[in-house]
Amino acid sequence: MDTPEQPDRDAAGRSDRNRRMVQDWENGATVTQIARRYRLSLSWTGVLLRRNGADLPRTGRGIKRELDTDEVIADYLDGATVRALADAHDVSYGKIYRLLQQHRVPMRPRGGKQ
Repeated sequence: MDTPEQPDRDAAGRSDRNRRMVQDWENGATVTQIARRYRLSLSWTGVLLRRNGADLPRTGRGIKRELDTDEVIADYLDGATVRALADAHDVSYGKIYRLLQQHRVPMRPRGGKQ
């Protein structure tokens, strides 16, 4: 019985992609940039990079991001939306929302200006 060659090509393609991802990391690309380039989630990108020898910080789930809390709070109070802040800092909406909640920042109503 003949076996299709497609799985071998797929595996070779993934191997090549993973090698390029590690090269991107070593050349200074962020995990977020790599994830976007290869259309992968941040978590899966981190897993693949680690499995293929990239020296990434261990953080449990996902990739740990250090945010300038004072800057995020000031930008929110100046009118930036949670979504805009999340996009600007390459983090999730939830991370920004939790940061603001933890610092007892008065939240605007959701859904924009009423």
